[in-house]
Amino acid sequence: MPALMLALALLAADDGGLRFEGSVAAGGGYDTNLLVAPGEEGLGSAVASLTATGGAAIDLSDSAFLYVGAALDGARFATLSDLDRTAAGASASLLVDLVGPLALVLGSTASYAWYTDPARSGASVTARISLRYRPLGWLTTRLGYVHVLRTARDPVYGSNFDRIFTDVEFRLARSTWISVAGFVERGDLTFYEVTTFEPYRAPATTVGIGLGFEQGLGGGFSVDLGATFRRTDTPDGAYSGPSATASVVWRWD
Repeated sequence: MPALMLALALLAADDGGLRFEGSVAAGGGYDTNLLVAPGEEGLGSAVASLTATGGAAIDLSDSAFLYVGAALDGARFATLSDLDRTAAGASASLLVDLVGPLALVLGSTASYAWYTDPARSGASVTARISLRYRPLGWLTTRLGYVHVLRTARDPVYGSNFDRIFTDVEFRLARSTWISVAGFVERGDLTFYEVTTFEPYRAPATTVGIGLGFEQGLGGGFSVDLGATFRRTDTPDGAYSGPSATASVVWRWD
């Protein structure tokens, strides 16, 4: 589907309305709640990651913009090697200016992830809709909804949840950005029995808040930092904890 959309968009775009862009990011971080037995302390791990993206941004008109692209990424966990993965996917997003600084954004992503533990391998599909409000060149706000469906060879490792999110992004200087984000998720996730550590699926509600910082370095390079704190409530108990990431990113267009 993304390939078909790209072909149609290329036919519709003017010579000056097509741009190719991409990025490569390398970094790592730490997550405290990767394997969770509700009511108990979750197991966490340091993680290293590498991501590459590329695609086409197309000006369909003065008020409509389409992006179609692909991504490859991998992650390696220092103490939880069963979660090591390599994933490939494609995405498409459409931005339509509505009134003044208000825009509607529609997006979808399809990917497949291969895990060290084959039972976890499977496809994911994400659908997203949001409103973007940019009243000033240095200020952007978003409010949106996402649905995520993830399959796995062993269905117990699948997930199916809805998310409502909002974020505010400030440009503090020409090459410096900071963002604040919040979200609420509701759906089925994978948990583990306290005594046997056997996996099972259960409904859960997660509330989270995150902070982001990006500093441009010149030549398309930047340093990105992020931290998130989330609390998840399940019928068997609650758990909470932070995660943090840092990466060096090179972008081209």
